[in-house]
Amino acid sequence: MLGRVIEWMYPTVCPVCRKVLGKGKIICDTCKDELHIINEPRCAKCGKPLTDSGKTYCNDCKKMKHYYDRARSVFEYTGEMKIVLYRFKYGNSRDYGKFFAKVAKDVLENKLKEWNVQAIIPVPMYKDKEIKRGYNQAEVFGRALSKETGIALDDKCIIRKKSTVPQKKLSNEMRKINLQKAFGVDRKICSEYKTVLLVDDIYTTGSTFDACAKVLKVAGVEKVYCLSVAVGRDG
Repeated sequence: MLGRVIEWMYPTVCPVCRKVLGKGKIICDTCKDELHIINEPRCAKCGKPLTDSGKTYCNDCKKMKHYYDRARSVFEYTGEMKIVLYRFKYGNSRDYGKFFAKVAKDVLENKLKEWNVQAIIPVPMYKDKEIKRGYNQAEVFGRALSKETGIALDDKCIIRKKSTVPQKKLSNEMRKINLQKAFGVDRKICSEYKTVLLVDDIYTTGSTFDACAKVLKVAGVEKVYCLSVAVGRDG
């Protein structure tokens, strides 16, 4: 009874057009083709979609050393996806996390099994920023993905030690400098893991994932894989 009341009060809506959906649906038929799931060809390291099927790595990964082992994203960051993610990140549309998680499971379930992930770790926000926004969108996505996959969520392993300016305003080199000493870890918790999955909303150059992966590996984690909701196409 309570479940039906909650469903009536907070119905599932399409993440694109926001129309109320029928039971069992996560996106309406009209909008499902507006969001583009990433397929091959994609970068062998970061998973970014490639325009040239003859390439193995994107332009960024050819030039950068990454601390994480492999990264994948679910959607291409283009068109309606930019609007959907903006609502998720800044518009309190936390229910979108369930949609992202369901699609991520459908697309990447076999890959997660192959990676043998022990814990899902959301990229943390600086506490003051999280309090101001009211939530950490990476944690919302991670928690929903944990529920979908049965993989445990760990939101205590990594700590955001300092506030940083938004990465989108910075050059590639400044992104790395911006994140220096931004993260710490609880070594006691981290020592329990050999393989983890970092999750975040958007992948740009991988600097945030790298900063987190670096401290995790120093703490003893052997393999750090990464998953973001969306990523832009190789430039």
